[in-house]
Amino acid sequence: MIRNHSLSFALLALLSGCQPSPEASSTAHQTIELAMKVTPIKAERKTLTRRTEQPGEIEAFETAPLLAKVTGYVKKVYVDIGDRVTGPQWDSNGKLLEAGQLLAEVDVPELAEDVKQKLAVVQQSVAAVKVAEAASTSAGAQVAEAQASVDRAQALFRRWETEYARVRMLAESNSVTQKVADETEQQFKAADASRRETAAKIKSAMAKLAESEAGIEKAKADLLVAQADADKAQALVSYTQIRAPFDGIVSARQIDTGHLVTSSGSKSLFTVVAANTVRLYADVPEADAASVQTQREAKVKVSAIGGAVLEGQITRTSWALHAGTRTLRVQIDLPNSDGRLRPGMSAQVDLLIAQRTDVLAVPKSAVLTQEGQSFVMKVTSEGVLKKSPVKTGLRTGTEVEISEGMTSDEPIIGANLAAYRDGQKVDVQTVTASGK
Repeated sequence: MIRNHSLSFALLALLSGCQPSPEASSTAHQTIELAMKVTPIKAERKTLTRRTEQPGEIEAFETAPLLAKVTGYVKKVYVDIGDRVTGPQWDSNGKLLEAGQLLAEVDVPELAEDVKQKLAVVQQSVAAVKVAEAASTSAGAQVAEAQASVDRAQALFRRWETEYARVRMLAESNSVTQKVADETEQQFKAADASRRETAAKIKSAMAKLAESEAGIEKAKADLLVAQADADKAQALVSYTQIRAPFDGIVSARQIDTGHLVTSSGSKSLFTVVAANTVRLYADVPEADAASVQTQREAKVKVSAIGGAVLEGQITRTSWALHAGTRTLRVQIDLPNSDGRLRPGMSAQVDLLIAQRTDVLAVPKSAVLTQEGQSFVMKVTSEGVLKKSPVKTGLRTGTEVEISEGMTSDEPIIGANLAAYRDGQKVDVQTVTASGK
């Protein structure tokens, strides 16, 4: 019995001696870690593109609701919805060659009478200008006649002035009688008076000429006012004809013959749309808004026409984001000569937001972001992991641009970075490219 107990104690002691110490357990755990196998990747140089797909809506390139400019009754309607209409034609200098197609006429008889009255006033003004010009011509002739009289009077004055001086000298030497001297003096004074009289006449003639010229200016100004009134009346008459503003299609009609239309009304008579080219609008989220540029590629898919993909470009943007939705509106112009695309249709728009060529790229899973800083897990030549900060650039759905912090020759962990730690020893297998 005692022998059996001794054997049991010996067996327990032997088993106790076979248990590993804590230090031995830690060493074994490290041995397992050292045995972890990894297949690192390397970054590749490539072209990265960032795209976004957003819903869009097709609108007419131009839409014009046509309202009444004058008050009257609809005399005749020439078009209906769906009709194609032609707009005005212009030459290279901007001169109107042909007015837009007539859509409807409004009857306003009083405007026609007003035009007649204004044209009569124009004719009166034209006559008044002619009268003023004739008066100016007459005044000019009087000025010329007065000028001739001044010349004659001046010549006569000089003659008697010289004669008077000569006779006065002879009278002083008693060579002529005093009577002759007195008569000569009277002739001199008469010539002087005649000279002053003709000078006054020419001043009067000049004043009349100036007055007649002012009359011409007034008559011409009155003519301009009368012509402007007549043009205004004729312009109002032209508004009785509702014409197409551009080539397009009548998409709405709200009038019939006999309807009263008013110049103060807000209801349109017709709506004309231009659809040879259509606008497609889509809203880009704030995250991509800053990268949007015109002339970038846009692929448009319209389910209403069988899902065909149409190629286009971003034509323009609103530049400012919508305050409520925080989105940027972009516009794509699409040719539509066959009329397949119609205002109101919905579409899916695939937009090229950004594109960078020859950049260093890695999978998104190879980049770890913590507290706003991006990191990659590099594998050193000794097989030790090193957590290294990097600067990222363009991000696509699957890849990230690395602009600073690593080269294409450095192997990194490509996925599941949370399972690794800085300084960890790994067993490196074959290094592959990031895209493999």
